[in-house]
Amino acid sequence: MKKLALALMCLVSVAFFASCTTEGDPTIQVLNEEGYVQDGATVNVNTDVDFGFVMASSAETGKELASLIIKIDDNEPDTLTLTGTEYTYRGTLQYQFTKDEIVGESTITAIVTDAAGKTATASITLSINNPAQVLEATPIEWVKLGHTVQDLSAYGLQWKTTNYKEPFTHIFPAEGCMLFACAGYGDDFATIETDLDLANYFTNLTEMTLLPESINTTEYNKVDCNPANKDYNDLLITKDAQGNLHAILIEHANVTYTTATQITITGQAK
Repeated sequence: MKKLALALMCLVSVAFFASCTTEGDPTIQVLNEEGYVQDGATVNVNTDVDFGFVMASSAETGKELASLIIKIDDNEPDTLTLTGTEYTYRGTLQYQFTKDEIVGESTITAIVTDAAGKTATASITLSINNPAQVLEATPIEWVKLGHTVQDLSAYGLQWKTTNYKEPFTHIFPAEGCMLFACAGYGDDFATIETDLDLANYFTNLTEMTLLPESINTTEYNKVDCNPANKDYNDLLITKDAQGNLHAILIEHANVTYTTATQITITGQAK
């Protein structure tokens, strides 16, 4: 499985196997308390994970503990200065994913060193799970009155504000964003129930070598004024500047004119 990039919320460690030591080496082992993860655990993204481990200097040498190094995968290690002959470390971590893969692995390594320069090492491998999140549909209403437009950047979109001779409204992907305007694909909106469904739908679109003519990646221009009130069944799949995916169902549009042409588009978004 592809390993995913992660963002750490704080200094992290997790449950550790005690490493093999020779005579005179310090020791390190898992903090075996309720609520603290153990080796081989599966943890969910965006969820606090409590961890801990304990260490002690060697009775043979009597040397105090000097330092503890925590290293998570390829991230820069963090070093703590220790004193005394025993130390218990506790902490909390969160794994955060912005990509659409589901499972990854993370290996955490801890090295404790005593005042004599002797060390003990332990590590753990966690399975990181990104469970599917149910997507709730929320109503949308997009309004363009002449050159005054509603900000659509949260969806990775922007209006074309100049006037057109054609009786259409034009919506484009914003800079650095992506759009798949799927005319007539509105029934698929109901099948996109989770973020995993949305990620798979987006991936399928991006992997198609030849898109149907009804799918436009440069603009959405199906809303027109012939007639002025019209129902639609179009699906927009977008990726915004932060990498978030959106599914948008265009259901209806009204085109009216007072001092300027007003276009009101309604539908749902996930």
